[in-house]
Amino acid sequence: MHPPEIIKKPVNQGVRVGGVATFFCAARGDPQPTVIWRKNSKKIMMTQSRYTVYDANGVSMLRIEPVRAGRDDAPYECVAENGVGDAVSAEATLTVYEAARHYATQPGAVNKY
Repeated sequence: MHPPEIIKKPVNQGVRVGGVATFFCAARGDPQPTVIWRKNSKKIMMTQSRYTVYDANGVSMLRIEPVRAGRDDAPYECVAENGVGDAVSAEATLTVYEAARHYATQPGAVNKY
């Protein structure tokens, strides 16, 4: 019997609106821990069609598609627990960028920012 341990933490990401965000989290322990995902400290429900979670061999993947501005910018946390010791977690942040804006399209134009 071993308490859960996160061996691969999710990584911060920046994704354009309409794109795909993918977070990975891997945990080990005995028994094998279950991994859940939280957004802003609330469990992500699979009823939200843009969110999909895949689990295989102790690795959990959270996929968000399409990414939406103002809704998906948030910290995401993977939580691993197996009933032995305390649950453990790791967090990463998704930053959503607006679609690219073209401020200067003429050759030789100077941006004044």
